[in-house]
Amino acid sequence: MDLRGRNFLLKKIPDVPMFSPKVRQLPPGASAGRPLNEELIQIMAITGNSSYISTINQFLAHWGQCNTALGATPLLIHRADNTTVTKAQFTTQRDALQTQINTIQACLTAQQIARGNINARKAALLTQFNLFVAVLDAYYRQTDFYQARPYAPSFSDGQEVFSRPLGNVMSLWVKLNAGPAPAGVTLPLVLPGGMDQGTFASAVSGLLFAYADEEVKAQDLTLARAARNRLQTEAYALMKAYRETVPVRLTAFPDLIATLPRLTPLPGHTPVPVNASAVFEAPNASKVVYEASQDGLLERYELRGNVGDHYSDEDAIVIATNLPGDAREFVTTFGLTQPGAEIALKVFVVLTTGNEAGSAALLVERPLALPLAA
Repeated sequence: MDLRGRNFLLKKIPDVPMFSPKVRQLPPGASAGRPLNEELIQIMAITGNSSYISTINQFLAHWGQCNTALGATPLLIHRADNTTVTKAQFTTQRDALQTQINTIQACLTAQQIARGNINARKAALLTQFNLFVAVLDAYYRQTDFYQARPYAPSFSDGQEVFSRPLGNVMSLWVKLNAGPAPAGVTLPLVLPGGMDQGTFASAVSGLLFAYADEEVKAQDLTLARAARNRLQTEAYALMKAYRETVPVRLTAFPDLIATLPRLTPLPGHTPVPVNASAVFEAPNASKVVYEASQDGLLERYELRGNVGDHYSDEDAIVIATNLPGDAREFVTTFGLTQPGAEIALKVFVVLTTGNEAGSAALLVERPLALPLAA
């Protein structure tokens, strides 16, 4: 999970494939699964934000092997400022990165909730807006008020465009209450359902506060991404320095030099993406099924995704991993924490070379209310 490295003015070491225990999508500190002599896979490299934790884990595993070989003088990696990093410190860095990755998903969820609040308020206000205009159409056609009636905004309009007609209703409603009442109308005007001018004005104010809250959530997300990117930059530098340090420090252990983890995929072709589909499964899960890859270098399938209504390579994380022989499905509760939640998913084909390709994006939404059982 966490790694960083620095320069030692050492000779450049070419990327070489490495094998290690299969590590499924586990939380920091969890068991890596089957022991080395039961399951060996090629080490994967960094292909994007979603691959940092797994790559760091591979460096940490190798670091542990180096420390065992070195005995009383464990391996230290130097940063650019000539400070040193131990394996334990790199583990702490990994955990910090994992925490930040989780924070981003939490920020995406909070932003989604804020946007849902905005949409609910817009829908309610549009209903009242239309009721107000209907009163003008029915009772005020031959008055000056009718000439000043506002036109309804579109639900998809942004804050300024959507809010302007609402302000017009607020002010016109005050003037209408102060004017003469036509036959069939009792003033001050109360709409069907009990909405009066003051309540409508409060609802408009609530919408403005909801927009402001969404801006705060967007800012939180920006800051969380910046912190993640900084941690990843530090981790990449440390891993690069690690690859330069090991061949100098462990000359007596050629096997450890030969099995250095990779930072970049091996040269090779990009696999053909597989077709996949996803459905919501009550009460709070999504089920993804996919076709088999026919690539001879297939190593595994990964389900990646993020909270939100579109797939983002920047924010997507690895949710689960399947081997070629596993049932071709994923079932996960990722991201569907409350009614109305949306997630975006892709199924990736990952080759032994580290090259990969993702399916078309799959969108899953948790309904606002589950249907009643028959």
